[in-house]
Amino acid sequence: MFEGSQLAKKYKIKKCECPSGKMTRFVEPCLLFFLSQQASYGYELMAKLDGFGFPKAKPDPAMVYRTLRYLEKEGFVVSRWDIKGGGPAKRIYELTARGFGLLHLWAEGIETRKKVLEKFLVLYKQRFKGTKKRMKPAVGRSR
Repeated sequence: MFEGSQLAKKYKIKKCECPSGKMTRFVEPCLLFFLSQQASYGYELMAKLDGFGFPKAKPDPAMVYRTLRYLEKEGFVVSRWDIKGGGPAKRIYELTARGFGLLHLWAEGIETRKKVLEKFLVLYKQRFKGTKKRMKPAVGRSR
């Protein structure tokens, strides 16, 4: 996401380890949230993730199913096979009481991170207000 941006080109930055559209860990609370609304199966959850607005790329199906298996192994979700209707059987995932607890913990953690990130952005904007975001390095420092 950042590697192809105008700023990356301007400063000749080929690789950035800053958070980007990959947000792999954020898939877990999203899945928990969707399952808190109703039981669902993998492809339906992937479609919801796709519509959630992840930048750059759709969430990887293998990663989604790995996350669901992990959540089930840890007792945050349970699954069952749905053999009703036409077509092949579908594994339906449902949130457990522990899963609701984990979802609430995720929301609390995200709220804390949001406050820290907002503070950073306020300070950043104050620091570079009215500039073209190009500053000389501090004296005695390389780069």
